[in-house]
Order: sequence, then C-alpha cells, then structure tokens
Amino acid sequence: MILIEALALTLVIELTIALILKVRNKYDILFIALINCVTNPLINVIYTGILLFFRIEAYSLISYVVVFVLEIVVWLTEALFFKKMLEYKRMPGMLLSLILNASSFFIGLIIL
Repeated sequence: MILIEALALTLVIELTIALILKVRNKYDILFIALINCVTNPLINVIYTGILLFFRIEAYSLISYVVVFVLEIVVWLTEALFFKKMLEYKRMPGMLLSLILNASSFFIGLIIL
C-alpha cells in the first residue's frame, strides 16, 4: 500500500507543478503521469531492496545517499524522455524534470 500512496502523492505534486509551469497539452500531462507510474514504484522497490540487501538502516546517512543517487538517475532518465517526447518547450526537459522531481521529493519530505 505504501507504493500506491507514494505514487499518488508524487502524481498530485508533479502534475500540479506541471500545470503551474503551464504544461497544458493533454498528451504531455498524460506522459508525465505515465513516466512517474514507471519510475516512482521502481525507485521505491530498488531503494527498499538496497536497504534490505546491504542491511542499511532507514533514515541513516547512507540511506539518504542511496536516495540521492537514485533520484539523480530518475531525474536524468525522465529528462531524456521529456526532451524526446513532450511538446512542451517553455523550458528544457532537463530543467522541467529537475523542478518536478525536486518538488515532489522535498514536498514529500515535509509531508511525511
């Protein structure tokens, strides 16, 4: 259930920020939602697997390093897809991805 909650929170935050940034094309909104439906559960499963496999304590310094590295991978992956797939051109895909991912990451930290 936690995966679904994390995904739902990410979608609400990132789609809201996308709308604030004037992403209006329905295809672009749908694509942002779909890419998050892949990357969000994947990053959460990989993160949990790394913590369990290496016996890393949650909320430890090393766990934050793991999250940071995984978030960079997601940011760059989504940036590449945004650059290739979105019609939105107000800003580069890399910047859009950074803003969306940083927003959901930091708002998620505050809320949780």
